[in-house]
Amino acid sequence: MNQLQDKDRELAPLERKFNHFICSFEQFFKSQATASITLLLAAIAAMVIANSQWHEAYEKISHMAFSISLGDFAISHSLHTWVNDGLMVLFFFLLGLEIKYECLVGDLKDFRDSSLVIAMAIGGMLLPAGIYAGVALNGVDEALRGWGIPMATDTAFALGILALLGSKAPRSAAVTLSALAIVDDMGAVAVIGLFYTENIHLTSLMYAGLTLCGLFALNVLGFRRPIFYLVGGILLWWFVLQSGVHATAAGILAALAVPTKPYAQSTWFATNMRSVLNRFEKNDRKDKSILEQQDQHELVEQAQDIAAMTTTPIQRWGHVLNRPVSLIILPIFAFINAGVALPDDLSKIFDSVVFIGVASAMVLGKVIGISLFAWIAVKSGLSRLPNGLAFGHVFALACLAGVGFTMSLFIASLGFAGHPELLAQAKLGILAGSVIAAIIGTSLFLMIKHKVHEEPKDEQHNKAGLPQTDQE
Repeated sequence: MNQLQDKDRELAPLERKFNHFICSFEQFFKSQATASITLLLAAIAAMVIANSQWHEAYEKISHMAFSISLGDFAISHSLHTWVNDGLMVLFFFLLGLEIKYECLVGDLKDFRDSSLVIAMAIGGMLLPAGIYAGVALNGVDEALRGWGIPMATDTAFALGILALLGSKAPRSAAVTLSALAIVDDMGAVAVIGLFYTENIHLTSLMYAGLTLCGLFALNVLGFRRPIFYLVGGILLWWFVLQSGVHATAAGILAALAVPTKPYAQSTWFATNMRSVLNRFEKNDRKDKSILEQQDQHELVEQAQDIAAMTTTPIQRWGHVLNRPVSLIILPIFAFINAGVALPDDLSKIFDSVVFIGVASAMVLGKVIGISLFAWIAVKSGLSRLPNGLAFGHVFALACLAGVGFTMSLFIASLGFAGHPELLAQAKLGILAGSVIAAIIGTSLFLMIKHKVHEEPKDEQHNKAGLPQTDQE
């Protein structure tokens, strides 16, 4: 008996260490930093392979045909098309859920609170587009088609950088940047739908409209099962794809129809969950595992059903999709799209108006546009800076907003479809601009924090607007 107790004492520290490791891993796994690192590794892998002896294999993978057939019906596209027009619909669906949530109960609910990020987003879209257009006017006519590339912010990368900065960035910076990226993405989606769509087929568009009405009807009638919205979403995607509008619009539209009300209220949840818990504790046998107690297992499943009926589909489905989209779909997209062969003479790339236009618009355009519009909004009295955020932080955020990797690559693939040379130049500009913006933004946050630490506490509070708890 004593030997067993001694062994238990030896195992306890190991078990605690293991549990601590698991908890730490789960926290890391859930963080935005994980998503951005995964995305970065996929992009690096694509660049390395595209500039190695395996570059031909990389091209073959991208253009590999993938077909689905049922009887006489068949649909066949390249892997590149399936990823961009298929898998990325889930990304846009998740984005649509975030937009709907933010507009209903989040940071965009109240115009007085959201006016600052709306102003910043408008400046962060207009100035980059204007700078790119000004540079592209000196090039070939097709170069102008890339004016939408530098408009959007990559949420995963930008928030991932803030997550890695930790306490060196104010907490309100992440909230502001997240809301800014959401508004940015709304603008990018509108640009894709309005300016990067050709040859509209009205019949398919009409069917898409009817399908969308059907999804809203399901919502109004109280249907909450995901299978109904999955089938409706697939039909909507197909009709949108056939209409000539880019298929990813189906993801945003389907998200708008997702229910925001649960089956049951919180009081019902508390009453029923308490009843289940009481029965579980009453019938639980300590000498048996859950595997040996079927009644207990059924009570646990009943508790899961009660919880599912009390949470909203918009929150539950977003939570379910977040990891697969961030850690699987976006890295696949980055791997398929980011690979571009570097020219033998890198100095020649600076002769490309597309490269110069994209890189300069993502860095200078975002910084000037976001900072200027934020300053105007605050000085005019329309908006106010969030607690803990100073103009120096806004300037640093504006730099991080220049990281536009995912959406920028997506718009580039639309704008320069059929122009591989211009597309390659745009990709290099996106990579260069994103890296420069990330380095400058990170450096500014580190510098601002360093200066704050050097000042007395009262001056820190007055000049940087940081709460006392953040400085200790």
